Amino acid sequence: MKIREIAPDNYLDQISKKLGTTMKTGAPLPQNVLPKGPIKTNAMVKTTVGKANTTVNKNLLKPGASIPIPIKPGKEQDMEIVSVGPKDIKMKSKDPKAPGEFTVTKKELDPVISNVLQRSRGQAPR
Repeated sequence: MKIREIAPDNYLDQISKKLGTTMKTGAPLPQNVLPKGPIKTNAMVKTTVGKANTTVNKNLLKPGASIPIPIKPGKEQDMEIVSVGPKDIKMKSKDPKAPGEFTVTKKELDPVISNVLQRSRGQAPR
């Protein structure tokens, strides 16, 4: 069996000279430390997620549809959507004893919608 001697190679030096100072690498972050400043994400990911969210909102938030709204800890009640505006939604309870219509903003319904989606996918709600 022959043993070959490994000669030192200057491959990394050649590549670093070709790249020059235009390419910068960041120092590794220590564990349990968040980076400073905003975290940049890929624009394609943002648009894809945004399109998915608007599609889901259009399908779930239609007049006549019902959504389970939490009214007490551990208790939900189905509410019927009366009308959908650009930023707000008018809802009413299916229970005749409950008060009339009320208005909710779409931002307030985001956790409810994510909860409904997780249930439909068979995941445990957060």
